[in-house]
Amino acid sequence: MSTAVKIIVDNSLTLGETFTKAASEFKARSPGQRALVLGSTGEVGREVVKHLMASDAFDKVTVFARRPIEYTGPHSEKLEQKSVDFENTEQLERDFAGHTHAFSCLGTTRAKSGKEQYYKIDHDYVLNAAKACKTAGVGHYSICSSTGADKDSMFLYTKTKGEVDSEVQDMDFPRVSIFRPGLLVCNREEARPMEKLLVYASPLLNFIMPNKLTVPTSTVGWAMVNNAFKKVDTPVHELVTNQEMMEDFKKSQ
Repeated sequence: MSTAVKIIVDNSLTLGETFTKAASEFKARSPGQRALVLGSTGEVGREVVKHLMASDAFDKVTVFARRPIEYTGPHSEKLEQKSVDFENTEQLERDFAGHTHAFSCLGTTRAKSGKEQYYKIDHDYVLNAAKACKTAGVGHYSICSSTGADKDSMFLYTKTKGEVDSEVQDMDFPRVSIFRPGLLVCNREEARPMEKLLVYASPLLNFIMPNKLTVPTSTVGWAMVNNAFKKVDTPVHELVTNQEMMEDFKKSQ
């Protein structure tokens, strides 16, 4: 049996006045909104769930994951958990129906899964879910990509991210928001020695290139949810950089 992933929302979560005000205005302007989260047990996905639940802006938040979540925090009655099979697209479409917003944080690493499985998860599964969201009528699709994403890249990671970004933009969602964080700073459950070394060096990296190279996963989660509150009157396809996420978060505090 899979070990439950703990997600806790308490006073340590920093929202900021801008976030809180935007969430309140969004809820008043667009009542009855429903959000779904893909990859909700990953580092960024957990932060998205935290901020969605803390905001109280959505009537329902559905998390799709293979591992169960043990949630502690406000508005727990709005959280629904569902198991997921990313190869069963018809079931995905049924499960996604009725949701207005999707947050895709699904992903693994080549080191953890191997080249073929990495591509299957980060490309095939992500696009299967995106296509199902489009068919189900999701209006705003937000996805966590990566700095350097480029479908013509010679590197598998950035090439895969770039291919997904390009295909998602071609799906004609009313609104697509692609977030491209740099090195993610967090306390991971799994060991990634090289990443840990870079995280330790992040203060120096940020001194050399402020807000461009690293970002806390909590800031990415904040940015993805805060962005959903923006009022948009026309179809929008937007790319949100690491620097923009960092600067918007700092301004909100």
